[in-house]
Amino acid sequence: MKLLSKKTLLINGSPKGERSLTFRVANAFAEGLSSKDGSETECIHVSQLNVKPCTGCLSCWGRTESICVIKDDSIPMVRDKILSADTIIMAFPIYFFGMPGTLKTVIDRLLGIFCTFRGQELDNIKAGRHALRSPREGQRLAVIASCGFSESAEAFYPIKVQYDLCIGEDKYARFCCPQLKALAQAGSGQRFEKILSLSRQAGEQFAVGQIDPGLVETLEKPVLSQKTYRMLMEKFWQDEKGAE
Repeated sequence: MKLLSKKTLLINGSPKGERSLTFRVANAFAEGLSSKDGSETECIHVSQLNVKPCTGCLSCWGRTESICVIKDDSIPMVRDKILSADTIIMAFPIYFFGMPGTLKTVIDRLLGIFCTFRGQELDNIKAGRHALRSPREGQRLAVIASCGFSESAEAFYPIKVQYDLCIGEDKYARFCCPQLKALAQAGSGQRFEKILSLSRQAGEQFAVGQIDPGLVETLEKPVLSQKTYRMLMEKFWQDEKGAE
């Protein structure tokens, strides 16, 4: 009897779709993961989905029991794929201290997969505010983000708090790559290729356990000095004005 392959679902929240640099970093992570656990990766590009916003009716926590009342868009498909995946990778750029709005709309619509809030207190942020209604045994989550800032921890902080509250501080892996676009554009792109290599290593480690904190620290450490980065940013915006 042939064993079923593990399933990895990569949700790309960038509005740039497959052109996204963050997606490339996440895809490298998925490649490293697959090289160790043999998983098959499926990608969902949020920019290609038809997603209506949550109406706040909360029926998914009440009368329809986990099922959203809006059925004529992409969310039922996304929900089914999330519930059947062994590993979920959520990837997105940070533009303005939060995830892109289209991805947030998707997450809002997935409220029903979490247990109903009945007034219970938050006892421990490591456990999270909401447990999954029907957890899949062994399912794991990795959150991969990028930002243009040098201070990735500060840029990622609001998102970290959100995920900590949703599922628990210790229940997902995460890293945020700073200065990503500049790394891809500066020089011959070797710095960006290094980030891809490190992300593959992180995926390999995640497949067999936890990502080494030292590797996460390297991924989140600014590569360019602040002086060099400022010069690159000035040139970038000058070129942008010249393109008008």
